[in-house]
Amino acid sequence: MSTLNTFSVHLSVVIPAHNEAENLRVLLPELDNALQHISAEMVVVNNASTDATARMLAGLQRELPRLMVVEEPTRGYGRAVLAGLRQVRGETIAIIRGDGQEKPIDVARMYAFHRAEGHDVSKGVRSTRAHDGLRRIAVSWFFNTLFRQVFEVPFRDINAAPKFFSRRFYEQARLESLDWFLDAEIMLKAAALHCKIGEMGIEYLPRRSGKSTVRFRHIVEFVRNIAQWRARKTHDGYFL
Repeated sequence: MSTLNTFSVHLSVVIPAHNEAENLRVLLPELDNALQHISAEMVVVNNASTDATARMLAGLQRELPRLMVVEEPTRGYGRAVLAGLRQVRGETIAIIRGDGQEKPIDVARMYAFHRAEGHDVSKGVRSTRAHDGLRRIAVSWFFNTLFRQVFEVPFRDINAAPKFFSRRFYEQARLESLDWFLDAEIMLKAAALHCKIGEMGIEYLPRRSGKSTVRFRHIVEFVRNIAQWRARKTHDGYFL
């Protein structure tokens, strides 16, 4: 457990992780170094991992005082993120992946961008994705196009991280998605709350280890969520 208290933490970085032991082993020391001049905490959510994630994190906590570990035993990206968000102490909150595909230096750069521009919500836009393969790029293009048309919002690369937002936004938004739609929910509620929103291009790296957990069922799940959230949209643009 970190020795930082609520009043000294400026940035909380939530990192959901399922079976990402090898990636986290590299990512967390690099992120800690990138954030060395920022009062920050790293909140890793061990989401039902069956590899060496728990043991590796316990070891890293002895080396990285700013590392907090949260256990979420039930699988689900949104569920893991929400578990981490309930523990954060920072005035600004960020979400990144545990697979190491976002560069730690970009997290620091984006934090500076978020603060300098006075945004309520800031998000990354992946500028390079060639390593993802044509199929995944095509699926991402389809989702983003469908999302923009259905909800009439201008955002690019909806599911991209990092995502930064103020504690005030977090408290107002009442986030609830337990699956991969949480990223989209953040942007929908940011628009509905008339937040000041910014986007910044980031370099997207290939995975160092392991494979993506995104499957065909997640595609079906995302389309179903779009339909359900569109049905919830009220006349003033918010969601019941």
